[in-house]
Amino acid sequence: MARKIYLTSFKGGTGVTTCAVGLGVALAAMGERTLIVDGDFRCCSAAIIGECRDLQVYTLGDYERGACRAKQTLTFHPMNGNLCFMPSMGVTDLSVAAQAVKDVDGLFDFILLDKVAPEVCDGALIVTEPFTPSVKSADCCRSALYDGGIKDIGLVVNKINGGQILNGEVMTAHEIATLLHLPLKAVIPEDLLLPAGDWKQTTLKAFKTAAETITGKRESFCNVLKGYGGINGVIKRKMRAKL
Repeated sequence: MARKIYLTSFKGGTGVTTCAVGLGVALAAMGERTLIVDGDFRCCSAAIIGECRDLQVYTLGDYERGACRAKQTLTFHPMNGNLCFMPSMGVTDLSVAAQAVKDVDGLFDFILLDKVAPEVCDGALIVTEPFTPSVKSADCCRSALYDGGIKDIGLVVNKINGGQILNGEVMTAHEIATLLHLPLKAVIPEDLLLPAGDWKQTTLKAFKTAAETITGKRESFCNVLKGYGGINGVIKRKMRAKL
């Protein structure tokens, strides 16, 4: 039976889908059979980020109409046989995702659900940015999840920049987790290459570290302050401020 994790945020733009894909890629690289259920029923954004665009044969929309079985909606990553996507394109009722997940549960070690089907999940990860509106939104999200019956809730602090921490502009990830009364599960650094469709090596390493923490292999977090000390760090922070 797979461990099912619901990734969510009440605020748009925090990077829930990117974190679902990054974590899924890292888990699959560790040998874990991983499924990402794409909650974007309009354009399958998780599959696009995960480099599986237009590879699907069936989607949850077809499953909803009875045109295929849940297993037939699985889109396997061309470079990693441990990683699958379940696209939801064309679906009119996202509640069918819950039944589809139940149908394929035994095929995977981890199922990451991108803002869909929380009712079938064992736990949740709230994705937040280190900025006040996002942190306040994460607090509301934590309360809603807890009231909805999900008690195992962790925190992912995304898009955090070490220079902003040293400048006193944002809190550290651990301070945010303490403020929200949530266990910290992942610290993902700001990556300005992502809008261009690429990943920095530091980002990929951060997701690998997060996967190790979530699987219980070892608890560790990305050091986002690395490289921001000394004169070179000051220059880097000034350059970042002008971007």
